[in-house]
Amino acid sequence: MARARGYSPFETSPEQDTLLDKIVGHAEATGGEGVGVFDLDGCLFDTRSRQVHIFREFASQTGALDLYAVKTEHFKDWDLGNTMRNAGISEERVQAVVDDLKKFWFDRFFTSAYVRFDHAMPGAVDLVKRCRATGMKIVYLTGRDETMRAGTETALKGFGFPLDGDECRLMVKPDFETDDTEFKDAALRVIADMGEPVLFLDNEPANVNKFMERHPSAMVVFVETDHSPRPDEPHPSLPWLRSFSRHG
Repeated sequence: MARARGYSPFETSPEQDTLLDKIVGHAEATGGEGVGVFDLDGCLFDTRSRQVHIFREFASQTGALDLYAVKTEHFKDWDLGNTMRNAGISEERVQAVVDDLKKFWFDRFFTSAYVRFDHAMPGAVDLVKRCRATGMKIVYLTGRDETMRAGTETALKGFGFPLDGDECRLMVKPDFETDDTEFKDAALRVIADMGEPVLFLDNEPANVNKFMERHPSAMVVFVETDHSPRPDEPHPSLPWLRSFSRHG
């Protein structure tokens, strides 16, 4: 069964503390020659605050003030109608505004300007810093496209993620239309020029499965937040994190 119960930044999966330590230990074991590959949306970054901002901007501009009821916990999937229903908005009202909302949302969500409303997942910065401190090279491999690079770099630096030259780099899609999984699969060849990819964290089942297939000796971790509506399920052998928080 696919693990996709939505964002829970302070919940923990079984043996989560041990797994977080294993990730850093794996980085240490590479002797500084390995590359760690981290996804952004739904992995290192919580995008729900971006979504809330767009809902509230739409509400203010259109007078649909009932949409202010939508909060981060109402985002369980990528269906904006479901999000409104989760906030207690009536089906009649959902049908009245959802088409206009979708267009408004689409024009904003995938832009450099709006990624500044994201928040780093609690504990994510510390984990990446600890990996980097071992000498591991870091790649932020994201389905965001080139038009979102500037805002993404600002967000990474603003929250304190390492982003220092050739050994810590951001890789984005060349354009919006490129399929995320196909892009990430092709990017592995570029990443291999930096060193051996030894660690992958991603919240998309199709991506973690592809990483495991391409690099069976690497440590591949499924981050259980949300994912696209694709039918893929994470391979049952993969370790998984509910969040980057610790029991302690």
